[in-house]
Amino acid sequence: MTDTPVETAVRLRDVSKSYGLVKVLDIPCLDLVRGQIVAVVGENGAGKSTLMGVLSGTVTPTTGSIEIAGRPLQPGRPDQSRDLGVALVAQEFPLVGRLSVAENLLLGRRPADAGGGLFARLIFDRRGTRAEARALLAEVGVTGVDVDRPVERFPVPVRQMIEIAKAWGHHPVVLILDEPTSSLGPVEAERVLDLARAHARAGGAVLFIGHRLDEVRAVADRVLVLRTGKLVADLTPAEASEQRMIREMVGSELARADLTPPSSVERATALSVRDLTADGLGPVDLDVKAGEIVGVAGLMGSGRSRLLHTIMGAQPRTGGTVTFEGRDFRPRHPGDAVEAGIGLVPEDRKVQSLLPAHSVRWNVTLATLRGISRRGVLRPRADKEHAARIVKDLGVRLHSQEQPVSDLSGGNQQKAVFGRWLAAEPKLLLLDEPTRGVDVGAKAEIYHLIDSAAERGLAVLVASSELEELMWICHRIVVMSHGRPVADIPRDGFGKEVIMTAAAGTQAGAAAELKGKARA
Repeated sequence: MTDTPVETAVRLRDVSKSYGLVKVLDIPCLDLVRGQIVAVVGENGAGKSTLMGVLSGTVTPTTGSIEIAGRPLQPGRPDQSRDLGVALVAQEFPLVGRLSVAENLLLGRRPADAGGGLFARLIFDRRGTRAEARALLAEVGVTGVDVDRPVERFPVPVRQMIEIAKAWGHHPVVLILDEPTSSLGPVEAERVLDLARAHARAGGAVLFIGHRLDEVRAVADRVLVLRTGKLVADLTPAEASEQRMIREMVGSELARADLTPPSSVERATALSVRDLTADGLGPVDLDVKAGEIVGVAGLMGSGRSRLLHTIMGAQPRTGGTVTFEGRDFRPRHPGDAVEAGIGLVPEDRKVQSLLPAHSVRWNVTLATLRGISRRGVLRPRADKEHAARIVKDLGVRLHSQEQPVSDLSGGNQQKAVFGRWLAAEPKLLLLDEPTRGVDVGAKAEIYHLIDSAAERGLAVLVASSELEELMWICHRIVVMSHGRPVADIPRDGFGKEVIMTAAAGTQAGAAAELKGKARA
């Protein structure tokens, strides 16, 4: 018999995980109770993913014991973890891209209305699958999604909500949310926070891993801080100020430098878009000058990513013109954009940018192979030296440039992607959610990279769901709604209310509020 109290959802005792001589997790004692949202914060590499893996059964601890709702969890058994009531919403979605939304949502389950007879067990009940899939999506506030469409055809924010609906449908005891709002706009992010609150009110336990510290403070009943695998602080909401959390995470205060103002010298327009249209986009008019950082804000589905992908040539345009560096620009594919001097840091780095199984060296030099080759033949020594410079300049933390890039933390993976493009010396850099899944320390470093690049004359167009991020790094913010720009806000007019009013599609209201702030 166990002495675990009924209200305890998770109990960890002497849990550790080591890889060789390196101990990446060391938790002597931790209890999570029902009805409580426990946030876990820490830098990339602090042990958050390892803790989640141990609880979900995908990581086998080196030592220790784990109980879920009073029942022991056998190490390395994800099926048993699920059966005991643990559901994980992972940051890197374990969805099957070629299967439909409905098939993903009910993977491994039978629709509730399929009945219990032998015939029902031997056939695939498509009608029941569709109905239950729509019901699950509706429970998390998602409507209008074609559940017969393959998951891989949806953008990252929609896939995020599908993954949340899938976990929600298991009615778990413990709901683990790993950066669940990292790709969502403010409205959708608040919906996810409300789901976490509802689960806790219903008697479940929530483990919320987040880098957006304002969300952590808004939702958490308790905040755990991990640093180098150890639990260094267990804070109440009153104790969990942003400054305190950062201090515990990094071991010191985090210095934040002000944005460099745009140069007073009149710069040329690097990118000019007129009447641009594509599937789900437009018409769009937009200008970005050399040395200018222009943000793109909007709710989920507003067209932020579509705009960047269309400019890059990854999505075909259906009308309009794009002028780049004073010349008509009509890319047939992204390769044309790269040749012209445009780089893209995409939202989903593991799928759209990195080669996870390949070395850091290969990943950081991909965009500059021609420059370090001689007559089309790659020079290994030059390649290694070039990679070493990129890694050093960007501050990428690694053991060896030959290690798989997938072994790096999220922040260091993102810096590797930035390093690849900055080494190519582009004239325009397109950034889609540039700090998704990145801790506060790495965020500050990436902000400095963007600011320094603009100071050198690089034009930057950055789409982000984090309003604070856009207000921090941008000289100007263009707000999109239903595929169209509805407001162009200068830096002295920045404000969450102004941006959100415009994002909701009420340009007149945004303009009125902006005028009111100017009068004040």
